[in-house]
Amino acid sequence: MSVLKTKRHARKALLSQYFFMGFIFATLFSRFPSVQEHYGLSISELSMMPFFMSIGSLLMMPFCGHLAAKYGSKKLSAMGYVYMTLFSLLLLMPSKFLIYPFCMIYGIFVSLTDISINANSIIVEKAYKRPIIGLFHAFFYVGVGAGAILSIICLTIGIHVVAHFAFVSLLSVIQFYFVRTFFLKETPSKDCVPHKFKLLLPKGTLLLLSFIALCGRIIEGSVSDWSTYYMKEIITLEENIAPVGLLIYASFISFGRFFGDAIRKRFSGQTILLGCSFLAMLGLGIMIMKTDLYYAVTGLFVSGLGLSCLVPIIYSLAGNTQDVSPGTGIAMVNTISGTGFLFGPFVIGLIGEKYDMHVSFIYIFALSVILFILSSIFWKKKGL
Repeated sequence: MSVLKTKRHARKALLSQYFFMGFIFATLFSRFPSVQEHYGLSISELSMMPFFMSIGSLLMMPFCGHLAAKYGSKKLSAMGYVYMTLFSLLLLMPSKFLIYPFCMIYGIFVSLTDISINANSIIVEKAYKRPIIGLFHAFFYVGVGAGAILSIICLTIGIHVVAHFAFVSLLSVIQFYFVRTFFLKETPSKDCVPHKFKLLLPKGTLLLLSFIALCGRIIEGSVSDWSTYYMKEIITLEENIAPVGLLIYASFISFGRFFGDAIRKRFSGQTILLGCSFLAMLGLGIMIMKTDLYYAVTGLFVSGLGLSCLVPIIYSLAGNTQDVSPGTGIAMVNTISGTGFLFGPFVIGLIGEKYDMHVSFIYIFALSVILFILSSIFWKKKGL
């Protein structure tokens, strides 16, 4: 197979995998009300699911850099089989209390799969010698949009949530079997591969990027996880229509990421991060101004545009750091930031139960202000 065909096949394989990772994500969180009803959970008990996923992810993060450097992202991506299979078992626990340790195990394999796929996307981007990582992350949210649409259909025609999850899991495993063989093999230099395990923590520029990513991923994860619940409980939409909030949010994140690579050719990473953080802050500000459908929809699409390019740019910068492999660079940033995507929604759920989901989104807005401040500091730095 020619080098050009190899690159193209790898690119298509990763686009497919990002799509299905988003598809699984949307299936879970667009049916959060159904999961709550299935196990008879309160809001705080429901929010414990992403919390324990974050615990599993947090436990695994310090090891991800070592594993990625030692085995390469293609070999490590085999963990995706476990991640996608476990998804079908999330709703088959005999007790609601058993779901929490199961979610922790699930979070471990989510973390391993996330690192391996993102690291392989950096390898493909280097092979193309032009920015394309934004396109991969765009397809994650294309998958989120597709997952939200399927959830709306399943809710409308009365497909049980267990059958819905099983179908998505089976479909994901089948596609992964066919696409994984096309991932590019990573050959890191000897200097990048540690001889023994060493806890890898970011410093300098990577540390600042880690905290920007932490804020961004908490916001992105919280809005993704709780937008359906917000539309149902605060905007009072019917349950089968409520996932439209996630669909709108995902659509505009996808839209922004499709154009993100072109934007990166014209503006510096610092400038793009500053603009993205401002739009995220503006969108969430609009959303909390009034508990009205128009304000909610407007806020979701503006914040979606703002958050669209944030993580892809940070991953690209981290994955191109000198003296570390792409997987190690991303894992170092994810050691701090990665759990924000999962841990943040837990806190938002606790606030939502004590007060209501509108108050929770006020806290998300406050975090977007911190994100803007950190991005401003990053923007002022030279030589990044």
